[in-house]
Amino acid sequence: MNRGELAVLGALAACADGLPKEALLSIAEAEGASGAGAAFDALHGRGCLRAHGSVFRLTPSGIERLLEMHAELERAVDPSAKGPDHEDAQSIPWLTTVRTCWIDALSFNWAVPPDALLKLLPRPLEPEVHKGSAWIQVLVSSLRDLRPRGMPALFGANFCQVSYRAAVRYRGADGSWRRGGFFTRSDTNDAVMRAVGNRLAEFRFHDFGAVTMTMLRDGEKLIVGVEPARLHGALVAVVPTVPLPGPPRGSVWDSLPDLHEPLVECYDAFGVDQRSGHVYILTIDRDPWSPVFVQPTEVYVEYFDTGPLGGADARLDSVLHIRQCEYRWRPLRRERLPPARR
Repeated sequence: MNRGELAVLGALAACADGLPKEALLSIAEAEGASGAGAAFDALHGRGCLRAHGSVFRLTPSGIERLLEMHAELERAVDPSAKGPDHEDAQSIPWLTTVRTCWIDALSFNWAVPPDALLKLLPRPLEPEVHKGSAWIQVLVSSLRDLRPRGMPALFGANFCQVSYRAAVRYRGADGSWRRGGFFTRSDTNDAVMRAVGNRLAEFRFHDFGAVTMTMLRDGEKLIVGVEPARLHGALVAVVPTVPLPGPPRGSVWDSLPDLHEPLVECYDAFGVDQRSGHVYILTIDRDPWSPVFVQPTEVYVEYFDTGPLGGADARLDSVLHIRQCEYRWRPLRRERLPPARR
């Protein structure tokens, strides 16, 4: 990308009345864009800017070029850009207008042996290993006002949810690695969300189960209770939400920035349909988590006791508290399962 052109176009876009050439080049060079003069001449020659008396303004071609460069920047920083082998697979177009808000979410970060987690994953997914372990985050949250954009909050759905998100990766058809999360289990106390979620392709990777679930706040303390209708989903936790100054004793993480990319910067959820031969990718657009380390006084998660990972030497490493976070979804995508690797 030509930084000089971007600086010139951006400066003119910020000034509707236009700028003299000297002022324009001064602004561009002050932003560290070398070659601003050559960029100006090139843009002028292509009809991207035009003189109006003593000032220059963007032309429609210049605006189009600026938007192209903006889109290029978005793709460059997008943690889940759409790949050339991806195709749209959304079931309901308006689903991407749905918004919700996490309130008092907790992330219980469990370190598990990679081989034990691998047994729970469909091909081609495999555990992403950090600090010598695979990871499952038990995400407990209260979701508020789930509704399409424009609908009053009065008509939104409020419910609780617990999801077991494994940090995984797979090598796509183009040979590059894609990282994200796979839900080994999900439960909710809302019958409508459960029924709708289990029918929409967007949530095929959740397979929501029914639970009686309570999340209560007592001052600075969160009290969580989950009683499942199916096996191995009981959960009890008492978690003071007063932030710790750093990771708890025994954690393998050195700091919040240390675990940020492995466990927080996770935007893709994967689902695998072996019958149709596709990997499904649902990308979350959300506000920053802004998590803090907290120290629970009581935690029992049946899944790691007598459930699928019971006896697998799983270990609770740390707990994060996220006070509030807005959530949105992008259109569902899918790509062909890559051929099995020998």
